[in-house]
Amino acid sequence: MRKDVRELIAHTGVSPIVAAVDGTEASQAAVEEAVRLGNDLDAPVVFVHVRRGPAGFFGEPVYQQRLTKKMAGARRTLERAVAAAARAGVSAEGEILEGSPRTRIPEFARDRGARLVVVGSRKRRLGRSVSSGIVRSAERPVVVARGRRQLAVAG
Repeated sequence: MRKDVRELIAHTGVSPIVAAVDGTEASQAAVEEAVRLGNDLDAPVVFVHVRRGPAGFFGEPVYQQRLTKKMAGARRTLERAVAAAARAGVSAEGEILEGSPRTRIPEFARDRGARLVVVGSRKRRLGRSVSSGIVRSAERPVVVARGRRQLAVAG
């Protein structure tokens, strides 16, 4: 059942919008939608990047190199998202989390008192999608941005 996003969140106060980003094309759709909603609802946006730690079985030098590379990529992704929000006049910040995106994003949204969660969706050939896992476990409305103005709202 599709609902209008504004209808789902009209009753809440000024709480942030949590948007998951990972640097992919699907993530860019989430950034654009979160910024648009932040502007429409006069709400701040918190962009989150959830990273899974590199495998530690390679040993410390390789582990540290991979960790450094992953953290630099996460920071670049968040900087681009925050810059997109700033260009639109939307207050935004970025956070790097560690763990499973299916678990950490809903937890973070709950802990921050988020009014809604925005995630991107991409076609997966194998395994369960992160966006569907978040839709199932989030305790607040979830907007799944599927690209150029295609949205699915669960809540």
